[in-house]
Amino acid sequence: MNHPQYHPAISGAEIFWAEQQPFLAKKGYHLRPRFSAHWRRKIRILPTEREDDIPSYQGFVLDATRIRDKKKVVLKRVETGDEELVLHSYLDSPALRSDPRNRTIPILEVFRLPETQWSILVTPYCREFDYPPFHCRQEFIDAMSQYLEGLEFMHEHNIAHIDIAPQNMLMDESQVVPKGSHFSRPRTQDGISELFCWNDRCSVGHVDYFYIDFGLSEYFPEGTTDARRIGRLRTFPEIPELSWEVPYNPFLVDVFQLGLTMHKLIYGYPSLEIFRPVADAMTARNPSERAKPGQSLAHLRAIAATIPPQELSSQIWDLAATEKHKRERATLGGYRQDYRYIRDEVLYDIAVTRPPKTAYMRPKATGSSVNGLN
Repeated sequence: MNHPQYHPAISGAEIFWAEQQPFLAKKGYHLRPRFSAHWRRKIRILPTEREDDIPSYQGFVLDATRIRDKKKVVLKRVETGDEELVLHSYLDSPALRSDPRNRTIPILEVFRLPETQWSILVTPYCREFDYPPFHCRQEFIDAMSQYLEGLEFMHEHNIAHIDIAPQNMLMDESQVVPKGSHFSRPRTQDGISELFCWNDRCSVGHVDYFYIDFGLSEYFPEGTTDARRIGRLRTFPEIPELSWEVPYNPFLVDVFQLGLTMHKLIYGYPSLEIFRPVADAMTARNPSERAKPGQSLAHLRAIAATIPPQELSSQIWDLAATEKHKRERATLGGYRQDYRYIRDEVLYDIAVTRPPKTAYMRPKATGSSVNGLN
């Protein structure tokens, strides 16, 4: 049921943010016009969509603009005192932030919402790490190196993430997508325009990659070897040891999850097939046989060292890139209407409404070379 104070087009997931809009403005954060108590959908003669028509379905997170410097940020509501806040704040502490391997997304501010059980966690605005598509093998190496370093860092501090997946792996878009992107439609610049343009990551210098969402994360004082937990993870049917009865090592689950993400990328980019042994070693069915993050990083770099420099920087394409995409990239600087659900179907045979399959954990039957250098 919609709150009577707001326009009927405002969804239930959005009511929370609309109610907090005046307080957030006082704290220095401007929400999109849709979340104002005075917002009303405008009547139009032509069925032309406007930015403020675009809903947000993620009830716990929303984008905002920091008023003092116009910086785009993300607001996340978490229960005050929740373990997620404790662990994230610890990982963001000055002593740990000074470690260059720390890939935890920085905390800009935390504040409580009055007369509620909620606190607001403010972080920089970032985007999905695997889109725009990788231009070359070096971009893939840079991204996976940072994520492996970040995983090694968390594990050294006895913290298991337990929810490593593409939706919890972000990148700084500021140089790659200089025109910015829309929070609810990140494959558009403004939510409306069909053309999405970007700079290749390798053309802009260093790009930062981050882990987010520590809602399932845990601290294990007994260390990475002796840590045990029980429980299944709904979005990870591929992980063999998950159980409600038999305890398992959560740090080795982290390794499997990151290896699974690598498998998906390699399956989607035939030219990355040469790196599959790294993913294979991280997703061994026997948890005790899985490579540790540091070992996987060394393995990744060893393979990279065998590839000639011109091959590292040469153009690669994912399986979803049609000839039309390639022409648009060359002539327009980006893609038109490159919808995620279409790409996921093409790349991994995964629909938004279906659980993932495991086909991507083995090489394509046809169409890719053995060594990946095609």
